[in-house]
Amino acid sequence: MKNNYNNLVRFYNRSLKKLSSLVKLGKNEYKQDILKRRIARLFDLLIGMQTKMKLSTATAALAVGFVLFQPNAATAQSYPLLQTNPFGTANVGNNWSVTGATDLDNDGDKDLLVGDTNGDFTYYQNVGTATVPSFTTGVLNPFGLSNVAGYYASVAFVDLDNDGDKDLMSGSGVGDFYYFQNTGTASAPAFAAPAVNGFGLVSLAATYSAPGFADLDNDGDKDMMSGDKNGDFHYYKNTGTASAPTFSAQVMNPFGLAITGGKYSTVAFADMNADGDLDLLSGRNDGDFTYFANTGSATVPAFATGVLNPFSLTGSTNGGSTPYFADMDNDGDLDLWSGEAYGDVLYYENTGASGIKNAEAFNGLAVYPNPTSGNVTLKFKESAETLSVEISNALGQVVKSMRSLITVQFLYRKRTVCTL
Repeated sequence: MKNNYNNLVRFYNRSLKKLSSLVKLGKNEYKQDILKRRIARLFDLLIGMQTKMKLSTATAALAVGFVLFQPNAATAQSYPLLQTNPFGTANVGNNWSVTGATDLDNDGDKDLLVGDTNGDFTYYQNVGTATVPSFTTGVLNPFGLSNVAGYYASVAFVDLDNDGDKDLMSGSGVGDFYYFQNTGTASAPAFAAPAVNGFGLVSLAATYSAPGFADLDNDGDKDMMSGDKNGDFHYYKNTGTASAPTFSAQVMNPFGLAITGGKYSTVAFADMNADGDLDLLSGRNDGDFTYFANTGSATVPAFATGVLNPFSLTGSTNGGSTPYFADMDNDGDLDLWSGEAYGDVLYYENTGASGIKNAEAFNGLAVYPNPTSGNVTLKFKESAETLSVEISNALGQVVKSMRSLITVQFLYRKRTVCTL
């Protein structure tokens, strides 16, 4: 059965490629309909075979060479409105602010942490909901966090020790990297004293380090990239593991990246064009945003020439943009936070029609595009025997429920939304 299954998967993927090509070229609608019906039948057949096989075998077969037909997803994000200090946030004292959002208390909504020029961190707990945020008054250096001695604290949340809670990495004005390990839990964080330039990292001679994390080579662990004062990008490949990282010597401006006139670069990764790999949005000293589309792949990135203020973004008039992605209104797409040079907290709601996936979404499970008017892909690196999946429409009605699937195709659904 395994050989038959793998042969059908290859036929299924070839059919998807043919359909995608015809749709992009706008040719032969009759053949497109035939391919859609064939793909639907193959999908049902593969699901039936999957239930008769071990999950690990099915997972491996589906993960190899998968191609997804994703129509008209490339420019679906839109950030037309800028809000200053929303949801109860406040200026952090006329200092250059750097934002970061994650669920620090494990209550299902996103909290906010803001670094500043003095090297301190201000924490805003979300006491609202996952759909309607509302933040408490800011608390300075909570959970054992301490001032970054090199001033200019930045915020990058990442689970570097793979223990299920979020650690914190900060840059500094002198170019060092401060790692605050979360020795608490996902619900009650407690950060240890910072380790400076751990994991093989070395201080940036260009100063003003501003790290961000993403699995850029798709090997299951988080790599690091940092901006600097000059506007360059420094890449540190993780040659260790997801639980015990070791970063290689830095490579400047890899994968085709280059400065585009701005300085004090920062990094935020997300799949902004819904093609299954991670793109880069960078902040700059003049307040604008530079977007680098990944025209390579999830395994071998290659970034296109930078585009200024895409997706209806407007930069900060005070300068000093520092982007960070998070879904703040629970609508399935990633909204955008940014700091700025005078200490305000800036928020851009994503009003686009299609969702995007960030670098750390779903602990290794990628869901894209989400929401979508066509197909949706679920992709994860390891088998998950207890995974349950529901597909709901925009009204919240469940239209499909299943277990342990890699790929879900809805060829005729309207605005399907995947919720886990």
